[in-house]
Amino acid sequence: MGRLFGGRVLDTKNLYEKLGASASKAGLHQALNTAGVADHSGLFAKINRDLAGNDDFASFLHCDGAGTKTLVAYLMYRETGETKWFSGLADDALVMNLDDVFCLGTPETLLLANTIARNARLIPDEALAVIIGRYRELSEKLAALGITIELSGGETADCGDTVRTLVVDAVVAGRIARAKIIDPKNICPGDVIVGLASTGQASYENRPNSGIGSNGLTLARHALMSDYYQNSFLEASDSDNKGSHTYRGSFRLTDQDSELGMQIGEALLSPTRTFAPILAELYAELGNEIHGVIHVTGGGLTKVSRFGPETNHYLKDNPFPAPAIFRLIQEQAQVPWREMYQVFNMGQRIEIYLPEKAAAAVQRVASRFGVDSRVIGRVTSRKVDGSESRVRVESEHGAFDY
Repeated sequence: MGRLFGGRVLDTKNLYEKLGASASKAGLHQALNTAGVADHSGLFAKINRDLAGNDDFASFLHCDGAGTKTLVAYLMYRETGETKWFSGLADDALVMNLDDVFCLGTPETLLLANTIARNARLIPDEALAVIIGRYRELSEKLAALGITIELSGGETADCGDTVRTLVVDAVVAGRIARAKIIDPKNICPGDVIVGLASTGQASYENRPNSGIGSNGLTLARHALMSDYYQNSFLEASDSDNKGSHTYRGSFRLTDQDSELGMQIGEALLSPTRTFAPILAELYAELGNEIHGVIHVTGGGLTKVSRFGPETNHYLKDNPFPAPAIFRLIQEQAQVPWREMYQVFNMGQRIEIYLPEKAAAAVQRVASRFGVDSRVIGRVTSRKVDGSESRVRVESEHGAFDY
């Protein structure tokens, strides 16, 4: 059913899919199955035999990137003429890899390689220097927090015929002791779920974070940004995907929002926060008391259903209040709240599953880093016939079953 908004009748059903993205990535998983390379280990990063030949260790190689967040950086650059807006893309590409890896446990070694593809007519050399320089700054900052990452070069390609603006990806490789691997299959009824907040300002961040992370940016961008960008920058969207669902917001990127406390573009470009320093301390203190760690990215609060046992029911009845950036996205585009919780992290980008007696330790460690946390729910058993949902979110905006 459509709604009238800003003079346009808007179709508010499955907006993410209409924009060409998928929260479930069902098509991708089917393609991997068809190709015979699907990973059924249930871990956040695929592990392989140790390249050094030690059976007590495993090697991993993980690939991810900043996604369509690069387009926001490009448009902010076009609006302001400042290349500084490209800097946080290095955070996004690195952290989307790093925090997935840390869901496995604490790695012994970490190597980073970056890949950048650009349209050289639109993305200047200075932007490349900003991104690559930020990788170096991040490695130094993380080293001071006990997370050592060695930079091992990368690839920068000028691909104007295939890339409209910019692609920023990264690869993280390393090895981990098999005995220290956190396997979400150990999540069990009786566990509580402790969420770590994506908003606020961690002790290792330079400024407050909107909490947007690097997933759902396609929906966020089209929900908040006005059709000025679609009309003025042909490279800003898929020319074959236009309608009431594209660039439907009322904002320019340089507009200030009082609730956000920052510009719209600044909020969308808030660097993805890493939780690796917190997780490293928790693993050292709690060890195998931690049954599972979920990086809440694609799939939002339903992400755990891809990892934990199918006999589990995940009740999230005390989630964080929806942060300002997500309330604004929902309000601007009238995105159904059910879809919001399935696409975005909604304020909690790491979920830790463990016995209730250990929850206080998680909250104590997170507090030392200036990161808010709370028990957001618990794990129970599904009905024998499997009719009960895998995940139930009971929020201030309604109850939703997935």
